[in-house]
Amino acid sequence: MRIRFTKLITSAIILVSVLSTCTTIFAQKAIDPKTEIVTLINGDTTSTGARKNTSYTLARGAVYFALGTIQSNYDLTISASGNLSLAAPKIIILTDSKGNSSLPFKPYKSLTLKGLDMSGVNAAGAQIANIIQTGTTNVKIALKGCTIDSVQSRMILVDQNYCSVFVEDCYLHNSAAGSHSGRFIDARETILDSVVMVNNTFYNFMHTLINRFSGGQKYFKFDHNTVYNIARIPLRIDASPEIIVTNNLFIQTGFAGYLKDWDKYIKDIDMGDRDEWSRIEIWPKDSVAAFASYTQKINFKHNNFWLDPAIVALYPDSVRPYMTLDFDFEKKMVGADTLTWLNENVSFTKAPSCKYIEMCKEHWADGSPQTKPGFTDDKRPYSFTYLTSSKSYTSADGGYPLGDLNWWPEKKALWSSTTGIKQTKAQPSRFSLEQNYPNPFNPSTVIKYSISKASNVTLKVYNVLGKEIATLVNANQGAGEYSVSFDAKSLASGIYFYTISAGSYIETKKMILTK
Repeated sequence: MRIRFTKLITSAIILVSVLSTCTTIFAQKAIDPKTEIVTLINGDTTSTGARKNTSYTLARGAVYFALGTIQSNYDLTISASGNLSLAAPKIIILTDSKGNSSLPFKPYKSLTLKGLDMSGVNAAGAQIANIIQTGTTNVKIALKGCTIDSVQSRMILVDQNYCSVFVEDCYLHNSAAGSHSGRFIDARETILDSVVMVNNTFYNFMHTLINRFSGGQKYFKFDHNTVYNIARIPLRIDASPEIIVTNNLFIQTGFAGYLKDWDKYIKDIDMGDRDEWSRIEIWPKDSVAAFASYTQKINFKHNNFWLDPAIVALYPDSVRPYMTLDFDFEKKMVGADTLTWLNENVSFTKAPSCKYIEMCKEHWADGSPQTKPGFTDDKRPYSFTYLTSSKSYTSADGGYPLGDLNWWPEKKALWSSTTGIKQTKAQPSRFSLEQNYPNPFNPSTVIKYSISKASNVTLKVYNVLGKEIATLVNANQGAGEYSVSFDAKSLASGIYFYTISAGSYIETKKMILTK
């Protein structure tokens, strides 16, 4: 280990020496308020075309503008900075001389957005179709603490294979433009790596939060989210070897109802447009050839699915209420012990209104519910807290509230402090150390690793001079997949290395702290 790590540190010192002659490569640039950010970021290069900066900050309490698209072929980070009591920096999309506007982000490498407020309504008052669209394969998109509203079609379009989307602590709402439009993630027939959504609030979507068919992802996690007013299907997961849907509130989802005429498709198990009648869509992993060799793992516990009985009572004879899972094979995949979900109206403290009865009447008449009458969002801020006497308040893993924990700050702080080292029930076939996420990070990040057999495990962090900074793990651990948090708030920005030793397995990876 000493020889290998010494070589790595020597390489790192050489790298730092090189960077010292061009220190702006990993620099962070503060952008002045009222700046048009697309032109600035696209043009932030040297005379030879090299990037001056790849990380930018926008001031809280300020407004910014976007005209055109940032087509980043580098790892781009844009984050909020300044007084936390001020509103998130708001990005307003402009129109060109012909009245046209573009999606602001088309990444060809990683894109990380933190603490930003973006609207799909441009400066002319028209809705744009997308906010983010992947430019190529293997792109990673990370949203942290962002607000996105009023996008016409889909907030994130993932139309390339092997991409990943990570969404945490976000507030996402009002995406609707007809009966089958209005989505958070649209991934269609692509094969993705990971989709992870944790501690977010979603409301007023016409179609779905993730749109999949004839595709899937290696890993899908949907945990501690609050989902409210989704006319059709909340989740079209499709095929995935590992699915985690836990600790969520699904309130008023699938309220459009489905027509009995579609029963023949259910009977025939027709792939068809299954989002017409189910809240959750999953398919066996073997339906995607790329996943055939994987072991299926599903955790679907601790969720609350509630639909107002008043809307069901008003359905005509030709309409049925949505099902949660629509086929017996789905229920078998999920497991009988997880089908005992709550069905409780948590009565949010202040939730957005929705003319769902009027929307449904349109749907019953011609099969195409529209957005007017429909969602409204004119009395913000809303509060998705609910009575602590509700069963949902203590029904999540660990006795925490179901739904987005950001509505319960004290609970969220306690939940975050106990994340620590987590082990899944998986039995990996090999030792592995994953790249930390997020990376670059500020001030905390998560490191995941796998142990194929019981071993004495150490996981340590070093600076570029080889000095040990922290010991994250030093224990005997059984076979499994683990994750551990690393908090670097007391450290300076720069390059660090983390090394795992488990039996004869030794691996080192680099991470970047950017403050």
